[in-house]
Amino acid sequence: MKNTILAVLALLLVFPVHAQKIKKSKLKILYVAQNPDLPDGYSFGGNRELWKSLKKDRPQDFYQFFQKYFETVTMVYGEEYKEEMSYKNDVTVIDALIPQKDGKKLEYWNGHQAPDYLSEDYDAPTIFIAGVGGAILWNKETKIDWLCNCLYSHAFDMDKTHPIFNTPYKVTLTEEKQKHKGGVFHYYSGKDAPKEEMMWRVQNVDHMEGYPPGIVANPGFGDSPDAESISGGPCIKSIKATALGRHGNFFQWGYRASPKHLTEEGKLTLINTIHYMAQFKGQKPFVKRIAPHRLVALDEVYKASDKGYAGEMKFMQRLHNDVNAAMARKLAGKPNEFDKYTLNRDSKFPDRTKHLVNVPQKIIEKYVDDWNAYLKYYEDNIGYLGLSEPKEQYGFSYWDVIIDKDLQKLGIANNDIQLLEKCITMLETNEQTDLAQKLLEKYTTEKFVSAEEWRKWFKKNKEKLFFTETGGYKWMLDITK
Repeated sequence: MKNTILAVLALLLVFPVHAQKIKKSKLKILYVAQNPDLPDGYSFGGNRELWKSLKKDRPQDFYQFFQKYFETVTMVYGEEYKEEMSYKNDVTVIDALIPQKDGKKLEYWNGHQAPDYLSEDYDAPTIFIAGVGGAILWNKETKIDWLCNCLYSHAFDMDKTHPIFNTPYKVTLTEEKQKHKGGVFHYYSGKDAPKEEMMWRVQNVDHMEGYPPGIVANPGFGDSPDAESISGGPCIKSIKATALGRHGNFFQWGYRASPKHLTEEGKLTLINTIHYMAQFKGQKPFVKRIAPHRLVALDEVYKASDKGYAGEMKFMQRLHNDVNAAMARKLAGKPNEFDKYTLNRDSKFPDRTKHLVNVPQKIIEKYVDDWNAYLKYYEDNIGYLGLSEPKEQYGFSYWDVIIDKDLQKLGIANNDIQLLEKCITMLETNEQTDLAQKLLEKYTTEKFVSAEEWRKWFKKNKEKLFFTETGGYKWMLDITK
């Protein structure tokens, strides 16, 4: 018996318990790789010299890894990619910028001049590795956006029941205690977050100084049926940011590491993600991300509160010190590669009142410098937060999140379906009809002119309606039902 136990233990050392037999899939995979001999074309942080050495082997690392799990794998460099290639395959994995639709090429990508990379009707299942998704989809108004290129090596708040952790390979997530990055505590959503919590390690590159970070997207994946947030990840932005998430036929794999630097669990999760995405061929996102989540308004007034302002001051003091040090190195003729970015940042200490720009004047007159009262007021009125009139900046439309006085009058939140029921009833009973019509048009995508039409529409579609904040603070129809 003793010898048998020793033999089993020896086998476990050679074959780890998480090792699973690989059965090659017939799915056809297209891998779009970064050409090691060409510049990346977009900014992603990290030590550039280290990245130059790492990316030499990156294409072959991914290619050979995918070949272990799939019978057919095609690799092309980003500059060689054409959309028709994706339609000849089942799933496309993109790890590089692809040609612009207008045939031009930006030497350096940034948000204010982001070009189009994919056609409006592109609907092939596609996985983006780290920041390349934020760049390529910038103009597509998807939920995969460039909130922050600051994702570290772990994940938290994973949906462990999700297929990407369970099929075709079962992934047992090994978790360890990790600290949250300081930036999350500057946001309303992170004000009461624990300093550390159990997280799952996705990649093994913490010890590699200067390894480029991954990307997280803004909160809001969960407010429409065409999108899902599968995990968050440690970053310096909102604790509600998404590291792993899907919007329609697009998937954000926020982590930067190549398979060489993924954990075994991370590798299997990536393979499962490819299998999962194959089913979304032809399923484009039908809800555009055009508006900020209501948490944005709470973030602002939180930064005016005592706790929020103290955190902002601490951060700005650190930045102020960094700017001074960068200026000194510049004067000495010894700048480092990050100084030019540091010197472009505003290191002035913040004025609390800048966070009250969208607060109603009567509320400012009421609370003046009672800084914590503003946050309490917004918490009490969170259901009445809606959009301002559209504004323009850098050629883009944007909205602020403000308190809707009309909703306050009714006392019904805009994400409560009773709002629609109430307004239709008001039309039917000839009660404040102008207000009712205004709110129905504001919080739906319809513009019916009679109570009968509104009632007929509501009765027919009530079970299909959902409320989306990122889609414009609207009740919309789930076209998948």
